[in-house]
Amino acid sequence: MKRDRIILAVFFILASMIFIRLFEMQVIHYKFYRGKAERQRKRIINLAADRGDILDRNGRILATSIDTTSIYVNPREFTNVKELSALLKEAVGPFDKKKLFAWVKRKIDPSLGRIIEEKKLKGVYFLNEKKRVYPKGHFASQLIGFVGIDNEGLSGIELSCDRYLKGVEGRIVTESDPMGYELLSVKDKNVLEAAPGSNLTLTIDETIQYYAEREIEKAVKNYNAVSGLALVMDAKTGEILALAGKPDFDPNEYSKFDPMRWKSSVIDAYEPGSTFKVITAAAGLDEGVINLETKLNALDSLTIGGKVIKNSHDINWKGKFISVSWMLEQSINTGAAQISIKLGPDKFYKKIKDFGFGEPTLIGLQGESRGLLREPKDWYKPDIAMIAFGQSIAVTPLQMVSAFSGIANDGKRVRPFLIKKIESQDLSTLKTFTAEELNRAISKKTAQDMIKLLENVVLLGSGRKTKMSDYRVGGKTGTAQKAGQGGYLKGRYIASFIGIAPLSDPKLIAMVIVNEPRGCIWGETVAGPTFKNIVEASLRYLNVPPDMVKSANKP
Repeated sequence: MKRDRIILAVFFILASMIFIRLFEMQVIHYKFYRGKAERQRKRIINLAADRGDILDRNGRILATSIDTTSIYVNPREFTNVKELSALLKEAVGPFDKKKLFAWVKRKIDPSLGRIIEEKKLKGVYFLNEKKRVYPKGHFASQLIGFVGIDNEGLSGIELSCDRYLKGVEGRIVTESDPMGYELLSVKDKNVLEAAPGSNLTLTIDETIQYYAEREIEKAVKNYNAVSGLALVMDAKTGEILALAGKPDFDPNEYSKFDPMRWKSSVIDAYEPGSTFKVITAAAGLDEGVINLETKLNALDSLTIGGKVIKNSHDINWKGKFISVSWMLEQSINTGAAQISIKLGPDKFYKKIKDFGFGEPTLIGLQGESRGLLREPKDWYKPDIAMIAFGQSIAVTPLQMVSAFSGIANDGKRVRPFLIKKIESQDLSTLKTFTAEELNRAISKKTAQDMIKLLENVVLLGSGRKTKMSDYRVGGKTGTAQKAGQGGYLKGRYIASFIGIAPLSDPKLIAMVIVNEPRGCIWGETVAGPTFKNIVEASLRYLNVPPDMVKSANKP
């Protein structure tokens, strides 16, 4: 009897444990286990929607989708392996016989699909799908980007605006029995229809983009450079009219190209070199520590914090003192350093921030850098001098053109942007984008003084090769040694030019960067002529009236 009671007690305990477990699964955690069972039982095959088009500002198509045919099989029915392989000219299978659905070939030419369909091969089925194509090939490829096999954005605008472009995916749902065999025939498939994506109209102008690509490609080739970038922005609105990088790639066949070519360097940080002297001069003028009559010491070198600051080239001094204008014209490091020292760390840092450095522009491209701008408490003693001529600081090309918009617009800075509007495919507008004024970087008086100084760089200084016959131009050259781990890289430079035109009523701000030119490293020679060719052609295309070329406004 005692043994019977023990057996009964054990049985009762086991039954209680089973009951508790069943109660937990079927009552307490019912939703969790039901969902898990459905996920094991159901298989969802996603079908890409008709992706929205990408167009330039004038409605010219840069990316679109075309009809294609995709082939799948029911592995339990399919037997014509050799015949299908011969038609596709590639091996087919093997396939899991437990399944009712298996892709064979995605997004083939519809004419080939019709040929195969006419063969009426058992177990072979067809779906209409959309394939992304880029009708202009390499054109603006780093900006536009590309998509994967399921039409998901993988780079550029295709990635950053994927939520607008992709639409709502369709799908096929199949179910399996406990043994793993699919039960729902794909012929009688449960289909959720796809909803098309929205069209994106960019701020890019195809013609200006063409000028930029043509000229930057010439510069990269002529100087056997690693790469090059040309950026053109509407000075008043912030609309990016051209964004060209070379070498680039064909997004129709992106996998055949080095992934380093896929991304534009417009959002990457670099040390700007002498182009940053413009910011230093503007900061000094706006804070009142200098004016156009200020005399700086003519120095071959100066020492600060134990570091010797030298000029990047020999200077033909005309006396013991130089003007602020001559400092910019001749791109003198020691002159720029004197201005930043007069400002002091806190004032200098504040003005740099006012110009937008240290923060991303929020243009909408994935991976945009905020640059490198440390707070004054983290500066080494020489930094205040080195930042003055574009070392110990890193910026992006987008930040530079946005900063220059503060000079072009009487001190008010605008945000660069790339998208004009987003429209559903029935053409009802979903969203539009317009100019956004950010902040006052400098006073109107300072901006007007800076316009004079920038024009003098072109008329009298290192920017002579950007001078135009019909338009007044102002800008600044840059030749920056590339920074690496533990110091600067010997013999490796970035040549650049950034400028504004026409100065009487600024329309365009453009920047040209040539990465590691060979044979010549100077921004004046390498980047200046490229800037001139792009901007001059663009102004004429835009029917901007010439402004009178005046003599230098040298103080």
